[in-house]
Amino acid sequence: MTNRNYRIKIATGSDVFEVEGDKEFVLKMLAAHYEKTASRTQKPTLPHRTPITAPAQPPAGPSEKSESAGEFIRRTGFTKHTDRTLAFGYFLERQKGQQDFTGADINACYYEAKLEASNTPQMITQNIKSGRLMLAKASKETKGERGRRRYTLTRTGMEFVEQALSATA
Repeated sequence: MTNRNYRIKIATGSDVFEVEGDKEFVLKMLAAHYEKTASRTQKPTLPHRTPITAPAQPPAGPSEKSESAGEFIRRTGFTKHTDRTLAFGYFLERQKGQQDFTGADINACYYEAKLEASNTPQMITQNIKSGRLMLAKASKETKGERGRRRYTLTRTGMEFVEQALSATA
């Protein structure tokens, strides 16, 4: 009999839970994780023991489907990469609830939207020079995970994206 490994990764906001191992171990750790997070939330959603046949997915969120990165960027009508980079930052902060983001997060949005990314660090630098992005507070003290700088939108950047969204509405 082959020993199968199961792997689960759940990212909620800034919390990340990841476990890998045999089925019993993964289910035990997942239950412990839900018990731990249940004390922080009002309504715990402890999963029932169901057979795991495919790679596990994060628990289902609200019944409403959120807008994808591709739908969002098409709604803005942006074609320049500097504007798209800014819009993806807005998407991550407003739609996904992140406090800040990295260049890798922007590249993930490009990938999700099925768009070819350009030189993301250069686009971020141009947005910083124009006053639409700035280093996040955590980046000033220490760089984020794996030494990546973290960024956040300025008020000017938010207004720029919101103006584009209202013009297409």
